[in-house]
Amino acid sequence: MTRRESIACYEQKIAMLNSRGYFCEVCGKPITPTTCQLAHIIPQTKNNLRAYGKRVLHHPLNLKLTCCLKCNSAVLKQPATHPIECRDLIELIRSKL
Repeated sequence: MTRRESIACYEQKIAMLNSRGYFCEVCGKPITPTTCQLAHIIPQTKNNLRAYGKRVLHHPLNLKLTCCLKCNSAVLKQPATHPIECRDLIELIRSKL
């Protein structure tokens, strides 16, 4: 990750924390910009990046604020195992772009 990408990620965390609250979206524990993780609902894999693109995968609707790896993995939905939910989320994100 470049410095510019790192700064953009940090700014995205702050914006999401301000709009969603400073709590883990899975367990409710308090979080800060330095302690939180951005969890992708539809994971950021090479195949998903090719299929949907960065704009879809990094969209705020595809991200949850979490406190730890356990909560991060709890939000994960693979298109192969959750095809309807993933399709609906992708369509919603594309309609917002």
